[in-house]
Amino acid sequence: MSLFRERARGWAFALGLSIACAPAAAPLRAQDSTAASATPAHSLPPMEIKAFVQVWYRTGDPLTKDGFKIRKADLKFQGDLSPLIHWRISVDAAKTLSVSTTSERISDTAALSSAAVDQKSRMLQEAAVTYTPNKRFSIDVGQQLVPLTIEGWIPLSNLETIERANFISEKSRAVGLGYVYDLGATANGTTPVGIEYHAGVFNEMGDDQNSTDANDQKALMGRLDYHIPLAPGLQVGTSGGYEPGPFTQRKQRFGTDAQYKNDALTLRAETMAGRDGALRRFGWYGLGALRVTPDLQLVTRYDSWDRDRTGESTLNNAFERQILLGGTYSIEGTTGKVALNIIHQSFPNISSVRDATFALMAFQAAF
Repeated sequence: MSLFRERARGWAFALGLSIACAPAAAPLRAQDSTAASATPAHSLPPMEIKAFVQVWYRTGDPLTKDGFKIRKADLKFQGDLSPLIHWRISVDAAKTLSVSTTSERISDTAALSSAAVDQKSRMLQEAAVTYTPNKRFSIDVGQQLVPLTIEGWIPLSNLETIERANFISEKSRAVGLGYVYDLGATANGTTPVGIEYHAGVFNEMGDDQNSTDANDQKALMGRLDYHIPLAPGLQVGTSGGYEPGPFTQRKQRFGTDAQYKNDALTLRAETMAGRDGALRRFGWYGLGALRVTPDLQLVTRYDSWDRDRTGESTLNNAFERQILLGGTYSIEGTTGKVALNIIHQSFPNISSVRDATFALMAFQAAF
C-alpha cells in the first residue's frame, strides 16, 4: 500500500510539473514553427515578371484593311541564380503561327513538296543565361537579340514612334535588318573611355530563331558605339555582320548610327545595308522627338526603304518613303500610353500605287 501511495505522489508531481511548464513551452513551439516556415528547406530564387501589351488601330491605308490588331503581348521572366549568373525568358503571345512551304516542278505544274511551321513565328523570343563577372562586362548565351542597330534594341514600350523604322519592321523579303532573335553567344561591355561594344557568334542572322542551324557556317555580328564624354547624351557608332557559305546562303550587314538624347530632346539617325545572296537592301531614317511636358512627347521621322535594289516592278520590291508626324501621351507615368502617328506613304517608282496618308493609333500598358 505504501508503494502505491509513493507512485501516486510521483505521478501527481509529474502531472503538475507538466501543467506548470505548458505555458512556457507553447511559445517555444510556436517560435520553432514560425522559424521553420520563414526559412523553407527548398526556397526558389527571386524572380521578376514584366508584361507589355500594345493594341493598334489602323485606318486609311489602302494596302491594309482598317481595324484593330494586337501588336504585342509580351511576358518576360527574369531572375538571379547567383550574384554572377542571371537568366531571362520572354514570349510574345500576340504572334501568329505561319507555315513555310517548298514546291517542285512536276511536268509544267508547281506542286507543294513540303510544309512546316515557321519557327520564327513561335511565341518564344528570348531564352538566355548571362554571366556578369563585373559591372563592365557580361557574356550572354542562348536566344537573344542580335547586336544590330540602336532602334532594334529600344524596347517597344520606350520607342518614340508606334512602329520601328521600315528596314527593321518590314520582313516581306528575307529577314528584318534589326530587332531579330537568334541562338548564339555574345560578349557585351563598356570601357572607361565611353566605348560600348557587343560582339557575338550566332547560328544565323534571325533566320533560325527557335530552331537549330540548317548549315555549318555561323554568323558573326557586332555593334560598337562611342558615348562622347565631352558631350553627354551624344553617341555615334556602327553595327554589322557576316555569314560565309555558298552564294545563296551568304549574308552581310553594315550600318551606321548617331544619337543625341537628353530629358527633353531626342535626335537619331541610322543607315543599314543588307545582302542576302542576290538580294540587296538599304534603308535609313532620321528622327526627332521633343518632350513638351513630362507626359506629352511629339515626334517626326523621315523613313527611306529600298527592299530590293535590283528590282522596281511590284510592291514586293518597290522603293518606299514615309513621313511621320505624331505624339505620345503617358497615363500614370510609364504604366500606360496612348499614341497617334499620321504617316504619308509613297512608292515613287510604282505608278500603279498612289500616295496615301493613314493613321496609326496605339494603346499600350506595361508593368
